[in-house]
Amino acid sequence: MNKQIISEVIFEKTYSGERRYFKVSDLPADILPTDKIEFWIEEGYYSENNSYDASTNLKVLRDRIENDEEFEKRKKFWADKKEEGRKSRYEQYLKLKKEFEDGIN
Repeated sequence: MNKQIISEVIFEKTYSGERRYFKVSDLPADILPTDKIEFWIEEGYYSENNSYDASTNLKVLRDRIENDEEFEKRKKFWADKKEEGRKSRYEQYLKLKKEFEDGIN
């Protein structure tokens, strides 16, 4: 298992209303050429029971390699999942074995 690349949010801003643009001056000063800019528009919704205003969301993401702690945490998570799956399959095997042994007798 190798270390993975993680996209980390380094900047986030929400504008009220639907915007089709943003100013470059809104971006952080330390932005890099490799950073990714993501933005999306949430349309407003209005009804008798529920409503929310439109908004535009802007995010800047920066890729980095996961650190040793994150890597070990991920390895442990998948090792635990593997063990859970093995236990679950063994329990199912025992149930099926009992079912078919009882059916034969």
